[in-house]
Amino acid sequence: MRSVFNKAVASAIVAAWLAHSGAAALAQPAPDDDQTAETPVEAADDNGTASDADAIVSMSADLFAQDTYQITPMVCPFKGAVDYDDEHTSCFRIGVPENRERELSRTIQLNVVKLAAREPEDWDVEEDGDWSRRDDPIIYLSGGPGAVASGYVERLKDHGARDHRDLYILEQRGIGFSDDFCPEYSNVDPAGQNVTTYDDAVRAGLEVLETCFQRAQDAGVDLAGYSTIENARDVKALRRALGYDEWNIWGISYGSVLGQAYLHEDPQGIRAAVIDAIVPIDPAINFQGIARYYQRVLTILSDLCAEDASCAANFPDFEGRLKQAITTVEADPIRVANALDQELFPSGEATIFLDIIAGLPFIQFYEQDNYATLPALIDGLASIVEERDHERFRLLTSAESTGGFVGISLGMYNAIACNDGWVTTYRDSFERDAADHPVLSLINGPIWSADETVALCEKYGMAPRDAADYAPRRIDTRTIIAEGAMDPITPPPFAEAILPNFSNATYVEWPYAGHGPTRSMDCAGDFLTAFFDDPNGDLDTSCADDMERPNFAGPLYRDDALLRILAQLEDDPKPLAATLSLLGFAAFALPFAFLIYTVAPLARLINRNGGDPSGGARFMAWLTALLGAGSIAGLGYAAYATIEASELLVFVGLLGWAQWAVIAGYASGLTGLIALLLTVRTRMSRYLPIGALLGLALTGLAGAALAAGLGLAGFGFSV
Repeated sequence: MRSVFNKAVASAIVAAWLAHSGAAALAQPAPDDDQTAETPVEAADDNGTASDADAIVSMSADLFAQDTYQITPMVCPFKGAVDYDDEHTSCFRIGVPENRERELSRTIQLNVVKLAAREPEDWDVEEDGDWSRRDDPIIYLSGGPGAVASGYVERLKDHGARDHRDLYILEQRGIGFSDDFCPEYSNVDPAGQNVTTYDDAVRAGLEVLETCFQRAQDAGVDLAGYSTIENARDVKALRRALGYDEWNIWGISYGSVLGQAYLHEDPQGIRAAVIDAIVPIDPAINFQGIARYYQRVLTILSDLCAEDASCAANFPDFEGRLKQAITTVEADPIRVANALDQELFPSGEATIFLDIIAGLPFIQFYEQDNYATLPALIDGLASIVEERDHERFRLLTSAESTGGFVGISLGMYNAIACNDGWVTTYRDSFERDAADHPVLSLINGPIWSADETVALCEKYGMAPRDAADYAPRRIDTRTIIAEGAMDPITPPPFAEAILPNFSNATYVEWPYAGHGPTRSMDCAGDFLTAFFDDPNGDLDTSCADDMERPNFAGPLYRDDALLRILAQLEDDPKPLAATLSLLGFAAFALPFAFLIYTVAPLARLINRNGGDPSGGARFMAWLTALLGAGSIAGLGYAAYATIEASELLVFVGLLGWAQWAVIAGYASGLTGLIALLLTVRTRMSRYLPIGALLGLALTGLAGAALAAGLGLAGFGFSV
């Protein structure tokens, strides 16, 4: 559970930060069409000036002249880290020029994963007919930008989109195993990042970014080559290398930006397209500031909660409480004196800033499965801030940190932001957010950081590309434009902004979905398959139309005993020896005793053996075992169900019914003591076989041990 929790926490931290911030070897096929640049392109050396060594490619030249289209099969680089079906999963690399707009560009290697179509396990030949593989595959355009392929393998390996079609995942240039040029990004100088003010934290982040750019440049990386335009050319090169005349595209989030670029780059090679969680390719639309989108989904959630009697009664002003918590932490950041991970926090101290408080709920809006418990999570988070519950915040200081920082290659993310011109909109976005949403806008960071980011881009030769490269263009390809109505980062207004440019598109909105419903909804596989089978046929939108509103959970069981155990296990497990011994003994003995005392009466009935009188001890032992086994199973399932409901929810508490499992555990201790007393009294008046005596005594002791263990761990009855 700890690793799941840490990844969820780290993802929330990334979301807050990003707001500022087996194929066969093929021959070299001839390109299936010619490509010429439509606008002149100027090259720049590392200082932003024209270079004789790296001559520009003229607009009449073939930009793909340096591509070799060579594919090299390889063992999947994430083997052992991701559980996948190696019979239907394979990996290969394709070499591409780092910058096609410069002659003699160096070659970089891109990692590609193929998830081959496979017959679904529940396929019924009599009902569904013979299973078949379609000849037109899907290329999945990943998000971020910067999201590594392994995460998509985990998520898409069971997606219905590959029930009939091969699914290719291109790990884009500069990401993960596709020559990530800053794999150590977030691990640089942890002491320098452990600061005590928010401004200093943002400044430290900019220093880490500059270190990334400087090291990449020193290593010979052409940072100007990392743009959506070059990414789109990579997708075209991959199609050519694989020998497909055309295929289908499916892009989500940044993949929708890349999808728009690729639809223009390779229209003849695209059969049909689905782009979801829309980001306009034109940065002039100004899509950066997130406060207005955050407020939008908070309002929707508040309205839904107000229409639910239980939610309205239990969490009447969770939105206001969240904003108050953000304001509180802005004025007085939470300082944790004894951080759990001394490697991440060399001083031993850590500071929790407002971006974490704002970011934890924000990341929950990405997945609609979190909505049912989101008011409870926000309410609980606000309470923790009010109580200055440092022990809970201390658990955040054990969040795992890797070079990719939760599967995001931040070097590539920021290079895209520079080259695509996103950074030029930061200041306007931050200022507008600050004027309209002064509290939520704090997550953007100080406005001066926008100007410093632009300066860094220019310093390392990444001035925005020609705006004509991102200008809206008419697209005639049959396309579905999809959105989740409660998407916090790429909301429906973005889809409305690009729709006029699509002459043959259908807009589909999921009413209670978050980020990327075509990836996350159970029915999305059938939806995509039906569309790709017949792009011009009647579109069945029932997958979206039939979506139900969230069924809100009630108050949480907010006792922090489980978190204290997790923190202590991370810090020093020795003090937990007695507690874990008592709970371990109970967990072993009580389920076994429940089985014995439940089955034994049936056996005696069959054997017509009334058994030895126990003066009620046997019944009390059975009741002790029932309550104890139920408590243990209930707490375990409560932890599981809480994480299933929302991975971050365990930080605040467990689902409310967990308190009954705790009550059952203490009741088991009481009935266990009664069972022991009855056993002693019975033994004093009549003979009990040694086996029966030991069984009764051990069961009573196990119940008492469970109650004692819960008490030592600190489990109480608060909700």
